[in-house]
Amino acid sequence: MRTICAMTANRADFSRIETILEALQKRSDVELSLVVLGSHIMEQTGKTIEEIERKGFSITEVVKSGRTGDTPADMAASVGSYIAELTKVLERLSPDIALVPVDRFESLAMGTAAALMNICVAHIQGGEVTGTVDESIRHALTKLSHLHFVSTEECRKRVIKMGEPKQFVFNVGCAGTDLLLRVTPLSREATLQALNEGVAETEKLDPKKPYLLFLQHPVTTEFGESAAQITETLEALSGFDEQLVVLWPNIDAGSDAVSRALKKYQTSSKRPFVIFKNIPSGLYANVLRNASAMVGNSSSGIREACYFGTPVVNVGSRQNRRERGHNVTDASYDRSAISKAVSNQLAHGTYKREDVYGDGKSGERVAELLATAPLPPIQKVITY
Repeated sequence: MRTICAMTANRADFSRIETILEALQKRSDVELSLVVLGSHIMEQTGKTIEEIERKGFSITEVVKSGRTGDTPADMAASVGSYIAELTKVLERLSPDIALVPVDRFESLAMGTAAALMNICVAHIQGGEVTGTVDESIRHALTKLSHLHFVSTEECRKRVIKMGEPKQFVFNVGCAGTDLLLRVTPLSREATLQALNEGVAETEKLDPKKPYLLFLQHPVTTEFGESAAQITETLEALSGFDEQLVVLWPNIDAGSDAVSRALKKYQTSSKRPFVIFKNIPSGLYANVLRNASAMVGNSSSGIREACYFGTPVVNVGSRQNRRERGHNVTDASYDRSAISKAVSNQLAHGTYKREDVYGDGKSGERVAELLATAPLPPIQKVITY
């Protein structure tokens, strides 16, 4: 029986492996373990470990190390701390394969620990290009990994160009898309009513009125500029009448400045401006589906909104060069540019659906390969 250890650090990367875990759990030829760390266990980001448990997943280990803080040094120190703790976990579990998602600094710790312990590393979502330090981490993980599960054919070509053997690079689509395509559609009114559960009476959204979805993370390679950047976006949005559904930023360096700006504008806003630490994935799909537009720099605006045709204004450099549908328009960190882009997107309205990142069957494909594909040699050799 093949043993597989999956690891996850936040709500976004869990969405990239959730359907893979579901498919693996159904197999009799696999023993699965799940290790949870990072923002999953933090109150300020919604303690999403509880959502994982509600979905019926059995958590094998919880890693509580990592350094809290808001600087690049804190991120670097966290990588070291996580490597130390994950080494102990992997030593106890001794898996055949370590499943490592995406491009976060926590993921770098996962891949480094496993690779140094001669464990086969399976990487989810390699070969993509973006802004911020995530791109460097993603490519570093590609070189640490043995099995590569990529989302598009262009990504597959990039990973092969990086010297990875083509027989171990699989274009399977994005497992996050699986979740989107199986969610029962809700009307805008039903979506906002669901969001209002748990919201203070004085802050509730009006189910009959349109809204903008806003999610802007700090950009780690532009540390120190987060407050100015999000202020430009918030000033641009202040000129629109739509309600604002806002998600808390991730825990990257600069997130405190983003959080302070959000709280400030929420206090002064004359319209509904509701900030959520976390929105469950099924409900989030409908929030994205029914938004008049999405604004910010989240990858969900690029990877997921295309399936609903939701207009997106992508702000700044965080998603540079990532493959996207026609529903996305870019804007610089300038309030007038952002305002113009939002106006144009609202005027355009819903776009035609585009299946950029797969067909909704990625989880099954990855699980089959993890369970049955021949494992590559641990000693890697560049192909050129």
